[in-house]
Amino acid sequence: MIRHVVLFQMKAEALSHTGAENAKALAEKFRHISGLIPGVVECETGFNYNQEKVHYDLCLNQKFENREALEQYLVHPLHLEVKAFVFEVIDHRVVVDYDL
Repeated sequence: MIRHVVLFQMKAEALSHTGAENAKALAEKFRHISGLIPGVVECETGFNYNQEKVHYDLCLNQKFENREALEQYLVHPLHLEVKAFVFEVIDHRVVVDYDL
């Protein structure tokens, strides 16, 4: 099994109503495609309420059957559609993948 964790910092407008809506939409998109793409075992998203000086706004936490499943997910057309939206609404992200 593989754990895939992505932390997203939304663009500055995330502090506005529109930015919060973008974060919610992004979380929903990831939950939706995770149920459609083979190899995804689980998907969890969460909104950070901790507002320390350095923080991220949204966490994506997924489990995959194996590395091959993760690699196939990353190039799947549904994921690529969501990825395009990601780069419209985020400032930056951090990704960690590890074996379970």
